[in-house]
Amino acid sequence: MSTFAFNIWAWEFSGQVTSLALVDFFTLLPSIFFAPITGVIVDRCNRKLLMMLGDTVTVILTSVIIGLYFTNHLQVWHLYITGAIAGTFNQIQWIAYSASVSLMVPQQHYVRANSMDFVSSYGANIVGPALAGYLYYSIGLGGIGLIDITTFLIAITSILFIKIPQTEQGSCVYSRVKLLHFVLLKRFRELLK
Repeated sequence: MSTFAFNIWAWEFSGQVTSLALVDFFTLLPSIFFAPITGVIVDRCNRKLLMMLGDTVTVILTSVIIGLYFTNHLQVWHLYITGAIAGTFNQIQWIAYSASVSLMVPQQHYVRANSMDFVSSYGANIVGPALAGYLYYSIGLGGIGLIDITTFLIAITSILFIKIPQTEQGSCVYSRVKLLHFVLLKRFRELLK
């Protein structure tokens, strides 16, 4: 809901479609750049922690935006920066979630699990903006932000109590360092060509 409410606020604040489009652009941009390495990170790190990290970063960023809003310091460029950061962590969270479903659900129930995931995901994408549009003029951006913060805290708490199986791939920190070295070495070689 807060994403749609932030878009409404950006439209009201600037009165320009460009601001609205740039909020979405900066939110989606990191997924293009981090797509090649996100799967590696998810495969080699604790998926439960990655999902919790995604929610934690999002709740912190939402809190920052709401804090700026309540102090009348919120600017559209704040939404660009927080959108880019949230987009990065939301992608990691989504891939960790998607990869975990196949480990948690027996193979004969994959179709049901995917169907339920489809309904809940697209249901939220339909109901969330409609609800945010209604609530924006009732309780404002601050109220919607507080609702989202509450639901994020519920999500983080619920993940704590769910057992999510892990694949044995080694240490996350070691894997990230190894991946970073590989990417940097490859980029350096491309520069020399």
